[in-house]
Amino acid sequence: MSETTKKVIIGAGVGASLLALYYLIRGKPTVQQSLNNIKIVSQYRLITDNMRSITDIIIILKETKTQYINLAFARITPIPEKCSDLPQNEQNNCNIYGDSFERLINAVSVIKASIPDIIIGGSVSAEFLNPECRNEETGEAFTKDQTWNMALDPGKWGIPTTKEDFQTSVAVSHGWAVQGQPYDPKNQMPFYFPDQSNPDYQDLFLSWVKRQIDCGITSILIDINTKQAKLMAELTGNINHISVKDAFAGASQIVDRIHEYGASFNIKTNVISWATNILLNSPYRLPRLDAVMTTPSTQEIETLTMDEAKWDAYIAGIRTKMGNVPIFVMFDQGPDYRPLEAFSQKLTIDQANQFLRIIDSFCKAKGMVFIYPIHGGIMGSAPTILSYNSYNWYDSLAPEFSTFETIKQLANG
Repeated sequence: MSETTKKVIIGAGVGASLLALYYLIRGKPTVQQSLNNIKIVSQYRLITDNMRSITDIIIILKETKTQYINLAFARITPIPEKCSDLPQNEQNNCNIYGDSFERLINAVSVIKASIPDIIIGGSVSAEFLNPECRNEETGEAFTKDQTWNMALDPGKWGIPTTKEDFQTSVAVSHGWAVQGQPYDPKNQMPFYFPDQSNPDYQDLFLSWVKRQIDCGITSILIDINTKQAKLMAELTGNINHISVKDAFAGASQIVDRIHEYGASFNIKTNVISWATNILLNSPYRLPRLDAVMTTPSTQEIETLTMDEAKWDAYIAGIRTKMGNVPIFVMFDQGPDYRPLEAFSQKLTIDQANQFLRIIDSFCKAKGMVFIYPIHGGIMGSAPTILSYNSYNWYDSLAPEFSTFETIKQLANG
């Protein structure tokens, strides 16, 4: 029995034992389980939430012949082993979203038992460091003082901007603070912006990734592992500044360590991140990503038209810098105005189904893979159209959207 299987059994009880049993019978995923030949990717965020049963999710995955589930699990805030471990007032949300390792292990074990070769993807954010969090491998808790020491400080490279001013600027950009008004970032920020070149932060970040791998996740989307480099290039006005170089080095080290962790158990652990402009213009060694992520613009969605010249230049840049890595295209989502909000809130049902056909055909013609938006992702900060008139997360089967039949046709076409 592998050390990972032992940790899973110890870490989460009955669900873990199911996954361990699966691994003992079938063995860990092999190095052949890469993203290179994946043609059908579906977003189902999250496989742990309470909208439908795992049995119904499996039916959906089979009907669409899904080979890879994008964002099946996502870590932004600390994840408990079980929802019941949380204070009473936090348990309801945990149960709604299924944000626990117990639920993840149960979901993965049942899905993998029914669809053994499917790749299940998780995600971790590289721009949000919780002021109070824990190492999710060891359980070690970190105080605000400890995590503040991992927050990005431009002064580390002699840049004449204080840590407090930099972190406050990040808070302003997210709407957590108002420009020019007094703000105490250490004590008021809901998330610090971390320093990926800090070894302590790397270890902490890796614990969040490793715990998902221990639960059966074999692909990780890092959101966004080049943001630090971008901010340092903007702050210094110099892409060749040492702070930018160190940011890329830190991002690369994290990706390498994820690969190494999976390889130690004979697992092909795929790492994906966004194909950002700073990534494609970097003069430094790039993180060894197994695939890159991108998104259509809100304008393309609203006009039902893909900007071919823009995409041709973009794809050429990816191929020049990163070779023949898979390019996945998804509807980006967030609290501000993002593509998923445009798709779900601005288009009629007929227009949405039409755009799915347009973007799927376009991606296939350009050698990219469109990620079918089956379930999940928030539709802005205050959407007027909700799934089942209740949920602020997209669902293709909801009567308000009714895109699943088109997705199924495209996947089977």
